[in-house]
Amino acid sequence: MFLKNRLKLLDAHAGGDEPYLNLTPMIDILTCLLFFLLLSFGAIVVALINVSVPALSEGGDAAEPDKTIKVTMSVSVTDKGFDVSGGAGGLSEDATKKLQKKIALGAEGYDYPALNDFLFEVKKQYKESESVVIVPNPDIPYEVLVRVLDATRERDLSGEAGRPMRMPLFPAAVVSTLVK
Repeated sequence: MFLKNRLKLLDAHAGGDEPYLNLTPMIDILTCLLFFLLLSFGAIVVALINVSVPALSEGGDAAEPDKTIKVTMSVSVTDKGFDVSGGAGGLSEDATKKLQKKIALGAEGYDYPALNDFLFEVKKQYKESESVVIVPNPDIPYEVLVRVLDATRERDLSGEAGRPMRMPLFPAAVVSTLVK
């Protein structure tokens, strides 16, 4: 409505000629606005780059190396059960053998509590570990894969107090396949 009234006013003022609209100021503003938006988007991307910050230590010898070992666990899901293994650089052969276990199918199917118990024992020994690689056979149902992910992710530590408590076991899970 405003535009129609404005055009009538311009038409009457110009004496019947075509109304002339000067678009140069509007194009100038849009050009400036475009550059401003592009620059602000670039600044946001730069501001969101993750940076790791060195951790504060409580003192001690700075020359002493870090002795924490992070193991990576592997769970193969087959039609016969679970084959669990683990490894890390710097582990002895005996320590690597302690990280291996076969969990057979039970009468009710896959034994998820046994898998959770074994990974809980590994987590108590190697507290800094977070990674697990799950290798399912192609014929394994999706529901089994989801329950394996749940069993490897956390441990239910609900005590006598009745409060639900959960301890993370191996939250960084990777689902993979075997290369043939």
